[in-house]
Amino acid sequence: MDTLNSPRITAAPGSYEVAWTADGLQIVFAADRIRAHSDGRLQSRVRVIAKTADGEQVLHHGTLNLAAGRSRKELSRNLEERVDRDGLNFDRIVEESCRLILEAEEEGSPTTRLQPVISIDVKYMLGNLVLDGLPVLTFAPGGTLKSYLSLYKALLIENGLDFMGTETPRANTLILDWEVNEAEAARRCTLLANGLQQTNVCADVQLPLYRRCGGPIHSEASEIAKVIHEKNVRYVVIDSAGLACGGDVASSELTIQFFNTLRKVTAATGAAADIQTHTTKADRREENQQRLPIGSIYWENLCRITWELRAEQERPGTYRLGIFPRKCNMGALDPLGLRMTFEHDALVVEPAPVTDVSTEQGATRAFIIDELGRGEGSVGQLVEATGAAAGTVRWHLMKLKQAGKVESVSRGVYRLVEV
Repeated sequence: MDTLNSPRITAAPGSYEVAWTADGLQIVFAADRIRAHSDGRLQSRVRVIAKTADGEQVLHHGTLNLAAGRSRKELSRNLEERVDRDGLNFDRIVEESCRLILEAEEEGSPTTRLQPVISIDVKYMLGNLVLDGLPVLTFAPGGTLKSYLSLYKALLIENGLDFMGTETPRANTLILDWEVNEAEAARRCTLLANGLQQTNVCADVQLPLYRRCGGPIHSEASEIAKVIHEKNVRYVVIDSAGLACGGDVASSELTIQFFNTLRKVTAATGAAADIQTHTTKADRREENQQRLPIGSIYWENLCRITWELRAEQERPGTYRLGIFPRKCNMGALDPLGLRMTFEHDALVVEPAPVTDVSTEQGATRAFIIDELGRGEGSVGQLVEATGAAAGTVRWHLMKLKQAGKVESVSRGVYRLVEV
């Protein structure tokens, strides 16, 4: 005889729990890491847990297609074979739990009537660089200090420090890092924090929250959503887009899935997101052509602002950055200039004239740096990548070597100097 009480479903950011009770026993059907596929599958990590006054036991922990009847039946049989207790109808537990979760997923956000707002001004978090509650994209070749800039922005927001004469509201920040590790991220943040202290901008700098990510964002969505919710995170750095989406950045399906996941994990607090990515390789053959973010057009279309970052070395250890608005749905924006100076134990960031390396000479040099940012390269490989003549490539390599930007590995082979 079925002695189960009516189930109770509880939703949390990125996850669901359906609780069943029967004669001093509670069965919890928990689902998270939910991922919808274009073929109709709804994959989820599922745990089935039995709880009594004496403790709890995990009956099942695995992946389940919530929408597949055969998969649900197989799970029911496995649970019935494992638990021998009268009054437990696992077929009902699994079927109704999946139905409740599917209905909750399909329901989505509630429909509301829009109300007039007090201020029609666009809300930014950091100058005009970061939109409050919406995603922006920052793209650049490798070796242009893109990750350092993203950490600098996070430190300013985390500590509520003014940027370019504009007040910055303080907010909790989170670095989602697929590129380096915690030790390297901490080293970079410490350099930047020391720079802020050295220039008397802030005496006691709070570093941001950090999470080293191993798989694509959808595979860690429930854990990320939980951190954002519990820590009240309002600004998230994604470094970088390609690894975060977990596949080909040119795939429209993966890109759309990334943004759907991002919207879900930030929903609890309405956090803004700053997504870091690279430039397309093909664009580098056209010296004066405006570069584009690598991958699907949706990377640009689904962000409200896209910023292109360009950098030039002024002298060893000092770089001038130009940050250029390439798309903005919120009105015209001006480019920004910064100077980054690496000192012994600090990285000092200060305003500077806007740098544009869109001239033929500057673009060729930037493209060489971009290519070497991917690994060692020969003169022949750099000629093929940039479309420039061999003599031109050698001349730029000589200048970059004199500036301490690149070094020779062997005859005709070069690499970037580690910063």
